Amino acid sequence: MTRPPIAASAVWQVVMDKAGGRCQCHGACGSKHDPNRRGRQHRCPHFNGQHLSKQGEVKLIAAPRDLANEGAFQVAATLPAERLVAVCPECYDAVRRAVARTAKQAPAQEAELFDASAFYVSPGSTEQADVGAA
Repeated sequence: MTRPPIAASAVWQVVMDKAGGRCQCHGACGSKHDPNRRGRQHRCPHFNGQHLSKQGEVKLIAAPRDLANEGAFQVAATLPAERLVAVCPECYDAVRRAVARTAKQAPAQEAELFDASAFYVSPGSTEQADVGAA
């Protein structure tokens, strides 16, 4: 196994021990992780410290369990170990790209929903905002 990261190494170690040193992706990245291609979802075969011929050594990441709601760029050290999973960089990047793609395709919110210009009164004005009027 490789050494833990410098920051938040205690949290990282708890997550890796819980995962058994193996990537916990079950297909959220878009891959079925099935070496025989039989159609059933399997767990990613990458282990921490495993050497791959083209990528080099696999270094697992302690990432938020739900990237869509937790945020792809939230620091994992701020989350408790129960809300983190061990993922390989390949799966993490694929999930992050999928989250960004769905966020980009989401319809834009209406600007009028948060428009508060009707309640704005300039600081030098003597008139009052009509906030409570129906």
